[in-house]
Amino acid sequence: MSAAKPPPPPDTVIRSLGSTWSQSDLGEDFELGPLSVIGELDPTGNDGAVNDILKMLLVSLDPLLAKLDTHRAGGLPEGIRFEAHKLQSAAGQIGAMRLSAACAAISRYFYAGGSLVPGPIGGVLGGLIDALVSETVRVQRRLRTLGVK
Repeated sequence: MSAAKPPPPPDTVIRSLGSTWSQSDLGEDFELGPLSVIGELDPTGNDGAVNDILKMLLVSLDPLLAKLDTHRAGGLPEGIRFEAHKLQSAAGQIGAMRLSAACAAISRYFYAGGSLVPGPIGGVLGGLIDALVSETVRVQRRLRTLGVK
C-alpha cells in the first residue's frame, strides 16, 4: 500500500475563469491536491479547465440522484451498485473524497455479499444510499458556492 500524499502547502490555490480557490474555499467537500493536478494543466485558469471538469460533475449529479431514487423505489440494488461504481473513481480523481468514500461503501456492501436480488431496499443498503445522497447534495452545494455553472 502506498503512503498518502501530504497535503499541498497552505498557500496553494487553484485558478479558474477569474476565480481563485484555496482549501478553505473547497471546505471538506474537495481536497485541493487532486484539483491542483488538474489546475496544473491551466495554471492561469483562463482556459477554465478546472471549471469544465467540475461542471461535468455538477451536471451529472441531478440525473444521478434521480436514478438512485428510481432504483431504490423500484427495489433494484443492481442499479444502485452501478451508479455508485460509476461515480466512485470520478469523484476521487477530482478530490471529492467523501463522495467517493460513500460510493466505495456501497461497493464494499456488495463485495461483502449484499444481495443483488430485486426487492425492497432498506436496512444497511438503505443507510448507505442515504449517505451517498447526502454527500452528493453537499458536493452540489459546494460547486454552486464556488460558482461552477
